[in-house]
Amino acid sequence: MLCVIAKLPEDASEKLRLLRDSALPGERAGAPLYGHITIATYLPEDDGSFAEACVRTIREYSSFTVRYEKLRVLCRTSIIAALPSMTEELVSLHSRVADPYADSLDQWTAGKDWQPHTTLLYDPAADLQALCRKMQQHFDPFEARISRIELSQVREDGYTIRDVIRLR
Repeated sequence: MLCVIAKLPEDASEKLRLLRDSALPGERAGAPLYGHITIATYLPEDDGSFAEACVRTIREYSSFTVRYEKLRVLCRTSIIAALPSMTEELVSLHSRVADPYADSLDQWTAGKDWQPHTTLLYDPAADLQALCRKMQQHFDPFEARISRIELSQVREDGYTIRDVIRLR
């Protein structure tokens, strides 16, 4: 599986990590948060042409800003997520990367059902609504500048960043 992700700057990732930790008991707090927004998840193993097309497309983009406006529980995936606004640049990037390969993408990143987000917490056993309400007490909307896109190879034992594209 190859993921195309918009990498958040470290200050935004840290802000989201602290927000997540504000609702977690002490022993669960403190884990790193790899702040990103998944643009597309390509499923076939033969991903060379997809990767090449993504790099060509992404190189046409300049850095852009997203504004995190709300927190929400995404019940179907058992996560608490920070949701950025659907800016023109973010929607355009998703469309140009995902649309030509929609039949080979996962259900979450193909088509119009894509919900850009940054996962703060995954825990199917937790009371996610209560934890989200706690986080919302500490949440203030903020902006983050996206200037880096990564192609990340995901395997059962982790992930490897295959390529980094710095936006103009």
